[in-house]
Order: sequence, then structure tokens, then C-alpha cells
Amino acid sequence: MLYEHYKKNAELKHKIHFDGKETTLGQVLDNHKDYFNKPPSYLLGINSSSKVSKGKKLKIVTAIQYLAPDKMITSKTLCPNAKRNGCADACLKDSGRLGMISSQKAMINRTLFYLYMTDSYYRQLRYEIDKAYMTYGDSLAVRLNGTSDINYKDLVKDYPHVQFYDYTKNRNMMMKNTNKNHHYTFSGSMFSDYSIKELKKAVKDKLNIALAFNTANSKKDTLKIPSKLFGVELVSFDDTDARFKDNDGAIGYLSRKGSSVKLRQLEDTEQDNFFVTSANLERIQAIEVA
Repeated sequence: MLYEHYKKNAELKHKIHFDGKETTLGQVLDNHKDYFNKPPSYLLGINSSSKVSKGKKLKIVTAIQYLAPDKMITSKTLCPNAKRNGCADACLKDSGRLGMISSQKAMINRTLFYLYMTDSYYRQLRYEIDKAYMTYGDSLAVRLNGTSDINYKDLVKDYPHVQFYDYTKNRNMMMKNTNKNHHYTFSGSMFSDYSIKELKKAVKDKLNIALAFNTANSKKDTLKIPSKLFGVELVSFDDTDARFKDNDGAIGYLSRKGSSVKLRQLEDTEQDNFFVTSANLERIQAIEVA
């Protein structure tokens, strides 16, 4: 039984925030035994978020996978640079539909399947990619890392006819990518000296870059998104998630989701923040393009 397999192999004492309270992975498994005794009903959701569904206007159907990110259920992170980039707390795992208990359970179940039933996981993932392509053909785009940052290069290589894309904070993985059907956008961060250095390198290498701004573009927001950064005209990455359609070297902005005006105003004075804030905007504008 899967439940017994997970109880034997998973990190049961790993602390987890679930259903509004602090608990352990083992307790979550025990409280939902029947649910975790079955494999995930699906790994890839088809247009399963408001952001990816915007691809419809471009006649793109997006299959996206949401795993439990970073160290949510394991001490072995699924997002290698999350800590150094300060994005763990800002992760989308708690926003929108992903904040619902049903979605939390689904992310946990997929991740347990990935970690402890690896062969079965890849068989199911390949089956779902094949099925999606048979259904949607060349309109299909696959984003495997909705909330993770895993290198799927070997799997992607086996599907040269399928368009894959991801955001990543792993610049080295992006630079070493040889799969022409896998488009990466570097996700910049202003959190630390390390993340800023990585951003500078990404600018120098003229990579496609996404930056999250601490604003929802409301009238009460004090932060205004500039028209240009690094001498490049900023484009909106809010309009669609189809990053593989962007021009080479495109730099785009993402406005902050799921936050209040009061919270944004409070955090806008912080310099070491994952988001681009008023406090660090001058620092980011000073980055030179070599």
C-alpha cells in the first residue's frame, strides 16, 4: 500500500504548515490515510490556473505541474536556490487555488509520488504528456515546474515535438540547457548579495528575465514600475504565461498577487526583499549592461 510505503520512507517528523496550523508530515498522512493510499489522480493540470489559462488567447493549452515546493515536505529542497533568493515565503503555494486544502493535499501527494515512487511517477508523467499531445497537438505547452525548480532535461529531450517552458532561479541550469524545445526565463530576486550577483550575470548574458514588483498597480501603491530596466524596455509578463513566445533577451515584470495595499506599503521600505521595492529600485537600476 502506498500509505505504508510513505510511512516507511518519508520524513514523518518533518514540520509542515497545513490546514492553518503547524503539524508534521506524518500526522498529515495519518489524518488523510485513504487519500495518500492512492497515486495522484493527475500530475499535470490543463489550464489549471488563471495565469496559464491566459494562453488561450494565443491558442495555447498549458499543462502545468504543481509540486510541494522547496522544503515543504522534505529536507531535500525541490528548489535549490530558494533560500539564497528569499523566495520560499513568497512562493505561490499559498495563493489562489493552491492555498486550498484540496490543492495542498494534491501537491503533497504528487511530491511523495515523485520522491518515493520515482519510476511510477515518471511513467505517469510520460503518459500524461503523451495523452495531452494526442489531444491538443502543437497547441500544447508543458510547464513542469509550477512551484518547483527541478531539472527535467532527460525527459524533455525525449519529446522534441513538445514545447516545454519554465521559470528558474538556477542560472547555471538555464545556461547549460541544450534542449531547444525547453525555454527558460530567469527569475530575478533582490533578496541578497548572491541573488543580485546572479541577476547581474543574467543581464550580462542577455537571458530572458522576469522580475516581481511589489505593486498591484493600484492607485494607493507607491511603487511605480519603470518603463525600462538595464536599457531594455520592460514588458508585461502578467498578460500571458507563454514565456516561450517572448523575444530573446526580453525582460518582463510581474505584479504582486494576493497581498494587501497595507502589506505592500510596509514592505516597500525593505531593501532585502524578494520583490523589487522602492527601497531597492535604485540599486537594480544601477546594474550595468556589459
